[in-house]
Amino acid sequence: MKTYRVIGFLAFFFSACSVLTSEPGEAGSVLTPYVTATPAGQATATLTPEPLPTAEPTLTPTPLVHILGANETIYSLAYTYNLSVNEILSINPQITPRALSVGTQILIPYIGMPEAEKSAIESVISAPMALTVLPVKCSGTAEGGLWCVAAVENQLEETATGITLTFTLKDASGQTVGEQSVPPLLNLLAQGGKLPVAAYFNPEIPVDYQVQVDLKTALPVEEGSALAAPLEIKVNSIDPAGRSALVSAVIPAQSADSKTDSVWVGLIAYDEAGNIVGVRRLEYPAVTEGGQGQAIKIYVYSNSADIAKVDVLGEAQIKKNED
Repeated sequence: MKTYRVIGFLAFFFSACSVLTSEPGEAGSVLTPYVTATPAGQATATLTPEPLPTAEPTLTPTPLVHILGANETIYSLAYTYNLSVNEILSINPQITPRALSVGTQILIPYIGMPEAEKSAIESVISAPMALTVLPVKCSGTAEGGLWCVAAVENQLEETATGITLTFTLKDASGQTVGEQSVPPLLNLLAQGGKLPVAAYFNPEIPVDYQVQVDLKTALPVEEGSALAAPLEIKVNSIDPAGRSALVSAVIPAQSADSKTDSVWVGLIAYDEAGNIVGVRRLEYPAVTEGGQGQAIKIYVYSNSADIAKVDVLGEAQIKKNED
């Protein structure tokens, strides 16, 4: 199976999914909001037999805390510990794979954990919150790739986080030729909210393809534990110009005692029919000085049709406790 890139800054069942079958004539410009890499292979531990039986140390059920080093990614950690990316993300809902920095503390599940407790956690991972995955839509790109976007909607009475959707690309025979797990545009999905999730598959795309989208993980936000908070962005103007749109906005200044570390600004572009045709997310440092806030100008680009409307979303990223 080939390796594909993912971009991102989604009907549900506990095996719920959205499926798209290819249609001829789908082509458009390239959109690359964010990129991740998929590791190849798995790490295999080498065991040296002991001549005499040795008592094993007592295992602790506490997950290992890994301090992220230079050039390490969530994918290299999954390779190192022989885990899937989803297994790591499921107990680290506060992190974003595309925005990790050196020194970030990441919990590694199952290390030294008894099999019974590991199985219990796996059963939780396999049963995410009952969010709704909306139908996926895909467009071919000029170079022969495929850009797909779905949306995940929260019809529950609590906020969700740690969300990932799995996009599976299949050929006409149903054989999987590509698979990517992608988080949505922002960390939090409030009650009644909806967020887009985008994925990009490199050429070569099967002629008669299908794309299936499954909800992989979704966790409730525990009281007092959220590492993000909604933030209203003041929009001054949105100027669509065909396949692009310029957004002028202001990020509000934070109070001097604010725990906000940075601010995410997400843009969702729609065509005249209300279809999502472009997404983009940028991160800005929090500003605590100046009552006027921070003025920004951002372009968002369409992968297919002309842009008719742009939604602007904001999210404050909360500083982690150093204790």
